Amino acid sequence: MPGHEFRQTQTALSAYYIQKNHDFSLAYPTPVLGRPWSIPLEFPLYQWTVVGLSNATGLELTKAGRLVSITCFYLTLPFIFLLLGRLGLTWPRRLLALGLVVCCPLYVFYARSFLIETMALMFSMVFLWSYLNLLEKHRAGWWALASLAGSAAGLVKVTTFLFILLPAFGWTCVWLWRERPRIAGTSWCKLVPTATWGLSAVVLPFAAVWWWEKFADQTKALNPAADFLVSDRLNGFIFGTSQTRFSPLIWQHHFTILFRDIVAWWAMAGAGIMALVFARRWWAWIALLVGFFFAVQLLLPELYAWHEYYYVANAFMLMLAMGLALCGVLDSRLPRVVAWGLVLAIFGGQIWRYATTDYPMQRGISGGGDALTRTLKAVTDPNDVLVIIGNDWSPEIPYYAQRRALMIRRGMEGDQAGVSRALQQLKGERIGALVLHGNQEKSRWLIDRLVQTYDLEPRPVYRAEDSIVYLHCRNWLNAMPTLAEIKPDNLFEITPEAADEHPLLHHEVNMELLLDDSAGIFSGMHPAPWKYYSDVGIDRCGVDGREWFGAHPVTRLWFKVPAGRRHFSVEIELLPEAYAETVPYGDRTDGIELAFLEEPAGGPVRPLFTRRLNPREIEADRGVQRVEYSEEFAVGTVVQIAVLPGPTNSYARDWALLGEIEIK
Repeated sequence: MPGHEFRQTQTALSAYYIQKNHDFSLAYPTPVLGRPWSIPLEFPLYQWTVVGLSNATGLELTKAGRLVSITCFYLTLPFIFLLLGRLGLTWPRRLLALGLVVCCPLYVFYARSFLIETMALMFSMVFLWSYLNLLEKHRAGWWALASLAGSAAGLVKVTTFLFILLPAFGWTCVWLWRERPRIAGTSWCKLVPTATWGLSAVVLPFAAVWWWEKFADQTKALNPAADFLVSDRLNGFIFGTSQTRFSPLIWQHHFTILFRDIVAWWAMAGAGIMALVFARRWWAWIALLVGFFFAVQLLLPELYAWHEYYYVANAFMLMLAMGLALCGVLDSRLPRVVAWGLVLAIFGGQIWRYATTDYPMQRGISGGGDALTRTLKAVTDPNDVLVIIGNDWSPEIPYYAQRRALMIRRGMEGDQAGVSRALQQLKGERIGALVLHGNQEKSRWLIDRLVQTYDLEPRPVYRAEDSIVYLHCRNWLNAMPTLAEIKPDNLFEITPEAADEHPLLHHEVNMELLLDDSAGIFSGMHPAPWKYYSDVGIDRCGVDGREWFGAHPVTRLWFKVPAGRRHFSVEIELLPEAYAETVPYGDRTDGIELAFLEEPAGGPVRPLFTRRLNPREIEADRGVQRVEYSEEFAVGTVVQIAVLPGPTNSYARDWALLGEIEIK
C-alpha cells in the first residue's frame, strides 16, 4: 500500500476484522494494542462501506477500499463544479479549473488508497454546497441535507470538516455583509433568520462529533496500552502550539509536501505570474483560495507536516486558485495558440510531477507484506496473538500477517507497570510469536517474562528482514519444515550459537572475564570498575576530539570503594543530536538519570544520590556535566553508578556518554 502505509493498514486492519468477525459495532476492532481490541478513532462509515461492497461483490478487500475511495473522489467533483458556478464562471471555465484538481498528483495518488480522506471530502463538499443554498433559500430540505452531510463529514474525519467550515464561515460573513441594512435607522433584524439558519445547520454535526469523541474516549480508556490516544492527550499534537505553528522545521515539511506531492514548483510559479498579469478580475478569489489552503497549516500544523494525505482536504483550493489564473489567460487578448500553450504547460507540469514522483510507486503490483509477515502467517495459528516490540504501533505487521497484536509502542519498552497491565489483559489468549523489530534485545525483562509466562521457546527461532522471532512451543515444532517449504527471502534460522552471539549483554559481567582490548574501554575510569552491566553493549566513541564511554541506559558500573570519606567526580553528557530542534519534539530524549547506590558488605542496596539530566527542557543540562558527590563509607563497600532512562522510562535517543570517572 504505497503512501503512508501505517495509516492505510490501520484502516484496512479494521475493515478486515469487521468482515472476518461480522462485527459492525461502534466499538469496531483495530487489534494492534492488545485487548480489548477496539481503539476507535474515526466513525467507521468508510470501513462499513468497504466491507459491504466486498461482501456484495466478492471484491478483495483492498480493491474494495480503493474503489470506495476513488468513487468518493469523483462524486466530490460535481459539487466543486456547482460551487464554481457561484463565482460567475461559465461551464467550460469550471471544467478547466476542475481539470487541475483531477490532474493534481496528490489526488491521483491518494484517491486510490485505503483511506477515509476522499469520503470525508465528499461529505464536506455536500455540506458546503447545501449550506450555501440554505443561507439563500431558508428551506428545511437544505437544512436537513447540510446537517446530515456535515454530521457524516465530522464523524468520518473531523479535521476535514473543520477545514470546510472556514470557507462556510467566510461565505456567511460575505452574505451577511451584502444583506446588511444600507439606510440609517434600518433594523438589522432581517438578518436574524439567515444567521439562525446558518448556525442551526452546524448544531447536529457538532453534537455528533461531541458524542462520538466521548464514546471513542470511553472505549479507548478500557485499553491500558491506548491511553495516549484519548483526545485530551492528542489535542496538543492535533492543534499544535505557537512554537510548532511557526516552526521553520514544520514549514519546511509543509513546503516539501507542497512541491513534492501537490504541485511542481515551476507550475505554481508560472500560475502565480499568470494570475498577476492576466487574472486581475479573479485576484480577490485567488487570494481567498490560497489563504484557505495555507490557513489549515496554521490551524493543524503537525498533522499536516507529518501526514501528506491530510492535504486531500485542502489541496483542491490551491488547484482552483491556479485554475482561475488559467481562466484569466484564456480570457485575455493573447493569441489563442499562446494562451492555450500556457494553459497546457501548467497541466503538463502537473502530469510530469505525477509521472516522475508517484507513478513509479503506484504502477507496481504487490501481494503486500514481506518475508516477516508471510512467515508469521504461516507458522502461527489464526487465533494467535503477536507481541511486537520496536515497531511503535504500526499496523503493517498485524495486517499483512492477519493476526491480532499487542504492540509495545515506542517509549513503552521500559514501562514495566504499563506493559504488565497490557499483558494481564491477554489472559486466556495464546501468544503465538514475539517479534523484536530492530535492536530490541535490551527489553530482556520483557522477553524473559513472555518466555516464562506464555510458553515461548527461550531462544529466538529465526530472523526475517530486520526482526527476530520467538515462537510458542507448539508453533516451534512445525516452524522449520513450514519455513523450508515456503522458502521466503531474507530469512535466516537462528542456531543456538547465533543466539548467544552477545554473551556480554544483559548480564552482570566480571571484568576479569574480559579480554585486554575490551577492558581498555574502561580506561577513563579511576579506579576501573570490577563489574558492569549493559543493555546495548560497551564501546568507546570519539566526540569533539575526545574518547567517551557509551552509556545508553541501562548501564551499571560497580566500584570497590576504600573505607573513609570518598569524593566522586563523573563527567556525563547527552549527545546534542538527542534533543536537537530538527528532531520532532515527541521523538527527543526525555532525559536520563545518573544514580549512585551503595552496596555495603552483607547489607541491602541503599540509594545515595541522583542527578537527572533533561536537556530537552533545561538548557543548563546541555553539554558536558560534571557531577560531584562525597560520602563516608565503611570497609568492604561497593558503589554502583547507574545510567537509567528518564522519568517516563523512555529509552528513545538516550544517547549518554561517560567521560572521566574519578574516586578519591
